[in-house]
Amino acid sequence: MPIAHKCLARIFFLLICSLMVLLCSGCNNSKVSEYEGTFLSNHEASEFSVLDHKGRVVSNLEHNGDAALLTFLFTKCTDVCPIVTSSIKKALNLLENPSDVVVVIVTVDPSGDTPTAVKNFISKWDLGDNWSYITGPEELVKPIWMSYFVSPQIAQSTKNSLENSFDRKYNVTHTSPVYILDRLGKARVVHTSPIDPNAVAVDLKKIMNKRTQTFK
Repeated sequence: MPIAHKCLARIFFLLICSLMVLLCSGCNNSKVSEYEGTFLSNHEASEFSVLDHKGRVVSNLEHNGDAALLTFLFTKCTDVCPIVTSSIKKALNLLENPSDVVVVIVTVDPSGDTPTAVKNFISKWDLGDNWSYITGPEELVKPIWMSYFVSPQIAQSTKNSLENSFDRKYNVTHTSPVYILDRLGKARVVHTSPIDPNAVAVDLKKIMNKRTQTFK
């Protein structure tokens, strides 16, 4: 083989090796975190302290546990909300002590989620005492929406006919992220639709086991 060809072959071989190293390095770094959901390294939320459906004070920074779940739903929802609720219940049932995790639901339909509607929702889904449903006037829950990047859109026609609950089922558009909060109330991981109960359970266990460890 001519010397020129040998040099070209060697250069080509070195380029291939370099490319493989880069690809392998990329694979090793592609999973920045150890979590199934999206890891939040610097999420800062405003503190909230409000009353839930049972008149209990609920705070994102004090939930009396090693982890908590926070999501955004409304009682008349017929599509994503039932799926999210069911997924959270399944995730909790995969834990050794499901009731140790507090679940906080914040309404995205303040006018439609009346005390009666919330009571019926809690009963329908057989939600335990570790579940808290937060509702109230929009000025109460809107700051929570903003802190967790939730922006529900209610059709104007629905706003003008709040008594028509049938219309409300189809006129509130929103996202339903499920945040996992650590023992200090800081959002560490977020899961988005479609919610995988197994993945949520895995991340919950990891957060609960990191009581004094460094998050990454």
